Parts: sequence; C-alpha cells; structure tokens
Amino acid sequence: MPKTSPHNEKIVDQHTRQASSYAQLTQSMSGQIRAPRHVAIGARPDDILLDIACGPGSLTLELAPHVARATGLDITPAMLDEARAAQARSGVQNVEWVQGDAARLPFADGSFSLVTCSAAFHHFEHPARILAEMTRVCRSGGRIVVSDVTPDADKAQAYDRMEMMRDPSHRHAHCIPELAELGYELELGEAVTQSSLAGPMAYEAVLDTSFPEQWSRADLLELMREDAVSGADRNGFKAQIADGKVLVTYPMSTIIWTRP
Repeated sequence: MPKTSPHNEKIVDQHTRQASSYAQLTQSMSGQIRAPRHVAIGARPDDILLDIACGPGSLTLELAPHVARATGLDITPAMLDEARAAQARSGVQNVEWVQGDAARLPFADGSFSLVTCSAAFHHFEHPARILAEMTRVCRSGGRIVVSDVTPDADKAQAYDRMEMMRDPSHRHAHCIPELAELGYELELGEAVTQSSLAGPMAYEAVLDTSFPEQWSRADLLELMREDAVSGADRNGFKAQIADGKVLVTYPMSTIIWTRP
C-alpha cells in the first residue's frame, strides 16, 4: 500500500469517484488523437515501458503493442480496475498494473527505457520530485515523457482557478517553460516539445466526470458559458458556443527528454 498524504487522499477520493466516467471520456476522445502516440514518443520494440499515474490505462495500452513489456502504475485502485477491464477488452497481454505513489516509485534504478506520464502532472503536489523519480528509474539513453495540459503563461492562474473549482485534486497546470525548467534542474538538457489541441469538446461531458466540493456543476457551466460569450478566453480554455453547447479546447504538450 503506497504511503499517503492529505493531497494524495484527495486524489484517490476524486479519482475513485471519477474512474468510470473518466474512462468513458478518454475512450470517446481517442478518435481525436491526430497521430499515433507511439510514433510521436518514439516507442521501440525493445523498450521496457513504465507509465505512471496511468489512470484507466489509455496510454499504457496504446503503447504496449509497440514495446517489449509495459507497466502501468496508479495510486487509485478504482482507476487500475478500469485499466484491467480495458486490457481485457483489448486483448493486450504484455502489461502489468501496480498500485503505487509516483513520488516513491517501487522500482530499482534504471529499470525502464521509456518512462511516461500523461494528463497527470497538474495533479502532483511535488512535480519536481515526480520527475526526479521518473529519471531515477529510467536507464541511460532512455526517454522520459511528460504529456499534459499547458496553458499560456498569462492564462495559467485563471486556468488553475477554474480547474480547482471543478476538481479539488488539481494543483497547477504548467506552461511549457515551467516543464522545461524542471528538466534543466535535473540536468536532463534540452527537451523535444510537441504541442497540440484536444477538443473542442462539450464542457458538460467534462463536468460529468467531476465532483466539485464548493461549486455546483451548473455554476461552473455558467462561468464557462460567460467566458465563451465574452470571446475573451479569460480562463484559457478557448471556450466557444456551438449549437447551444459550451465547448472547450485543451492546449496540450508532450515534453520528451533523453536521459544522459
């Protein structure tokens, strides 16, 4: 059983409640991916993959057929249950699932040649510690990959405020220079950065995966609607109205380091 902290307990609470609906949302978004991620990441047949904070296993299972062996790690048992169910549906065999804390990875130094983390860095209380752990378990010459939402620097504060209202386990969405700086501090050197947009998607579908504590889903929808109508993009979601629905778009980036 991984060690816990108040913030980890909040993550587990939120993601236990979100597990089923979030898995459905990620499955519905799979068709929006513009290029195979194994190509973008450079997965190789001899790679040993670790995907941390794997959630319902979307990236793990997408990469697994293109590597020798894959491990998905998450702190929330309900998310791992969703991942195992998705694996059973996919027929992919070369994956194991481990419950664990990304800040204290239960693996020896240099155990993997490809270490990934997708759509999770914005939840981490100590992201520098997470990246250090990813680096520790990655062998020399291996790749460390972080994919996450990356709002523009001038929108990040407003973006974080909206996301914390929607999901109390959110901490901070890093802009690209912030993620690059984390790598420099670990002497990972220059990173390769790939940016894209996820969406537009109905904000109501996002809210269906959400369990806010102090705001109602209706409140949040109205706040996003007001931003869409204003055209100002104050919150960094590129909110718009189409057919009467509020649509949002997430600015995403994938940062790839090669471990020296």
